[in-house]
Amino acid sequence: MKWLKAFIVLMTLATLCSAGQALQTFSGDTISIDTAVADDIIAAGNMVSINAPVDSAIVAGGTVNINAPVKGDVIAAGGQVYVNSDVGGKVVAAGGNINLGGNIGTNLVAAGGTVNILPGNTIERDALIGGGQVVNAGRVNGTLTISANQFNNTGSAEAVNFHKVEDKADRREEYDMGFNIFSLLAILGYFILGLILVKYLPGIFLVVDGEVRSSTLLKTFLGFVMIIASFIAVLLVAITVVGLPIALISTLLIFAALMLSGTFVSFSLGKWIGEQAKIKQGDLVYFIIGFVILNVLFLLPYVGGLISLISMSLGFAALLHAARHLASVGQAEAA
Repeated sequence: MKWLKAFIVLMTLATLCSAGQALQTFSGDTISIDTAVADDIIAAGNMVSINAPVDSAIVAGGTVNINAPVKGDVIAAGGQVYVNSDVGGKVVAAGGNINLGGNIGTNLVAAGGTVNILPGNTIERDALIGGGQVVNAGRVNGTLTISANQFNNTGSAEAVNFHKVEDKADRREEYDMGFNIFSLLAILGYFILGLILVKYLPGIFLVVDGEVRSSTLLKTFLGFVMIIASFIAVLLVAITVVGLPIALISTLLIFAALMLSGTFVSFSLGKWIGEQAKIKQGDLVYFIIGFVILNVLFLLPYVGGLISLISMSLGFAALLHAARHLASVGQAEAA
């Protein structure tokens, strides 16, 4: 779990550092950046390819291709991550397979099923890598720290610290590893879904944001009560055969609202922070700031679970109030 925390914290720092500057955002199924961007970019999609120079990049997708020089940092997460060109700053990457085929100007932090530092490439400072199989065929000018099941070092480094992850781990360790991977994938899924929803349904987020900011403490308490009451009501309805279809559909709607509650709270938190810091950016940037900070808070010991419960309760109540508001507006227009 430590590498996941490091990934999210570094993502937070990178987002906040660039929040005061102009950003260019991209989202969709297939994204190809073919024109140079003298700015920082944020992109999310099924396949993301950076084919022209950019200042820095935060990228999430099924497949991520960095095919052109990046002046600053690269933060990437996906099933397949390919860094095929030079990066002036640090690289933070998480994914199933990570291939590093370019020079890195400062540090490398990577976690994945397989991580390959290809021949002829140099990492100017340190490298911290966790994965199932790690191959270093390049040059690390600082300390190379590896935690992996298999490590093949045909390259060089100033110093090498290798911790072998044993195959014969107990079931608890296997469960924890699987849970950590699932958690990361879930976070990435919510991140990509949030970007898509904010981009194409901004009006709903603005309505829910208004509800979140109105009587916040009261709505948090009401949300907690409403969550419990909703499931009790569903159970009572499900007792009858006639009400079983209603109970099933209601359960799905309740779970959908609970799953989306954090997404709406992330947007409201990011927008509030942006207003307090006088950061004039678009809704996508506000969502990213709020999403990253909220997920970092979830990782805090002792209070992380409480913060998660508060976020879920507040988001659930605000979403239901917003739905009722939108329904009343629709009825008024129809009349």
